[in-house]
Amino acid sequence: MVEQYIHLYEKLSLGTAGVCMGLALVLGHMVAAVYPQQTLRLAARACESSAAGRALLVLDFVWIALLLLDVPGNPLRMDLYDFSPARQFLLLACPVVCYIMYAHSGPNLFGRALGVFLLLLGIVPLSAAYLKEPETRILIPLWWYPVLACAIFWVPKPYLLRDWVAWLRLRPGLVRVLACAGAAYGAAVLICALLFWL
Repeated sequence: MVEQYIHLYEKLSLGTAGVCMGLALVLGHMVAAVYPQQTLRLAARACESSAAGRALLVLDFVWIALLLLDVPGNPLRMDLYDFSPARQFLLLACPVVCYIMYAHSGPNLFGRALGVFLLLLGIVPLSAAYLKEPETRILIPLWWYPVLACAIFWVPKPYLLRDWVAWLRLRPGLVRVLACAGAAYGAAVLICALLFWL
């Protein structure tokens, strides 16, 4: 009988994922609620910064390469199942695509790189919540599905992130309301993680 391969993400407990996600949401949104203009100014600068986009792009492709790299002791190695024969091709294509995007980066590279980063990051808590027992685990996908939907649009249309940030900069009151709502959602995730998921 062949032993089923379990990826590192699947070994992550629901409680750990919930605590990390809850803390990140609470802290990040509280900063945005207290300093909405400064937060949006920083976001706008990141959207216009080629250096920030390139740094995040390199991080994305290192992460992807680790998922593809089939060597002993690699905890991030991903099983490709029927696509396993394409592993070497994808691994070779990874630095080539990264170099092309890095060398020919436009002014909106950060939005594209952030979209890829969120797609890579989202699978971590979603894997931890997959088919777990507490029904409150639904808080994790309820947050991440809209985030991933935005990320999917940002990859081919990175200027959308820039435009959304510019629109929000004209509405600091709305930013504060959204940030407080995000912090409350993070608190709900954190409470459920501490009470039910650990």
